[in-house]
Amino acid sequence: MAKKDKQGDEGAKKGGCLGKLFGLLVFIVLAGLGTALYFISLPQDLTDIGGNAPVAGTPASPPREIEAVLRKSIEGDYSVTLSETELNNWLGRELKLKQDGELAQWVSLKRVWVRLREGVAEIIIERDVAGHPLTTSMFIQVEQNETARGIATKIHLHGGGFHEDVPAPTRGGRFGRLTVPQGFLILVMQDFEKVAMLFKTETDLGFKQMTRIKIEDKRILLDPKQPSGKDKAGEQNF
Repeated sequence: MAKKDKQGDEGAKKGGCLGKLFGLLVFIVLAGLGTALYFISLPQDLTDIGGNAPVAGTPASPPREIEAVLRKSIEGDYSVTLSETELNNWLGRELKLKQDGELAQWVSLKRVWVRLREGVAEIIIERDVAGHPLTTSMFIQVEQNETARGIATKIHLHGGGFHEDVPAPTRGGRFGRLTVPQGFLILVMQDFEKVAMLFKTETDLGFKQMTRIKIEDKRILLDPKQPSGKDKAGEQNF
C-alpha cells in the first residue's frame, strides 16, 4: 500500500513539473509575442535618412527630375549618381502630386523613404493611423554577374543574414523597429507592389535599362554603358 502511495506521489510530482514547464513555455511565448507587438507599434527612427531634415532657405539649383535624369543618362551613355537626399526629396514631391489621384483610396500612406547603405537599399512606407505613425520596410540587394553574354541583374528582396555566421534566415525588412525574416514580407508585399506601380517608369529605367548598378552608403551609382570586348573576356561578380 505504501509502495502504491509512493508511486502516486512521484506521478503527481512529475505531472506537476510538466504542468509548470508547459506554463513557463506559454509565458515565454506570450511575453515574446507581446514584446514583438510593442516594437512593431514603434515607428523606426528616420532621422538618419537624407532628405528627412527640413531644408533651410532656397536651394541653390532647382531639383532634378529623376525620370529625365535617367533618360538622358541612357541616351548619352554616361553614368549618373543619385544621392539618398535627392531620391527622398523627389519621392516626397511625386507622392504629393499622386496623392489626389492614384492614392485617393489609400489615404493612410504618408511618405515613402529610401535608406541607402553599403550594398543594401531599404524601402520604407510610413503611414499615419489615427495620428500615430507606423512604418514597414523591405530590404533590397542587387546582384550582377558579368559574362561573355553580358550582364545579368538579379534583385534580391532581403538584406542578407541576421548574422555573418548565420546566412539563413535572411533579413526581409522591418515592421516598426522589429527586423523580420524575409518570409514575413508576404504580409506587406501588396503595399510595396502598389508603390512600385506608382514609380514604374523610373524603376524600369533605373533597374532594367541600366547595365551596372551599385548601392553605396547614401548614394546609388547607375551606368548604362555595355561592357567592352575586353571586359567580356571572363566572368565577374559585382
